[in-house]
Amino acid sequence: MSKKVNRVPYKLNAQEDRLTTNVIEYIIRGTDAIIGSGGRSILAKILKGSKDKKLFERNLDKEPVYGVLSKFTIAEITGKIDWAILHDYIQIEYDYRLPLLYHTHKGWQIARQVRVKELIKQFNDMLASDSAEYNMA
Repeated sequence: MSKKVNRVPYKLNAQEDRLTTNVIEYIIRGTDAIIGSGGRSILAKILKGSKDKKLFERNLDKEPVYGVLSKFTIAEITGKIDWAILHDYIQIEYDYRLPLLYHTHKGWQIARQVRVKELIKQFNDMLASDSAEYNMA
């Protein structure tokens, strides 16, 4: 007989009527960093710019969206994350006991666009740099 798994419960509480495109992209980009390994709480801490030791241990303080929503409280940020879940940008799936975040199809479409913008910016920054070295081997 299998043992019953006590899943960690969650309750969504979207406090927003609507999110800006930038905030949706921040949430999706932050989710990208923790897919299958983190949930709403860790994402809220990334977006807040928390000094939580766990973020530093996992180098999540190096993510481009670290601290982008620092003017909001963790509860407000969690509400924004919940809005993104309820509007099918990200989803929660259980891995044994824990509810973890993943992109939905709709969210993945945006995640790809955000990553492409980041890569183009990195190339442009590299090309604009005086110290850029190019290997054409």
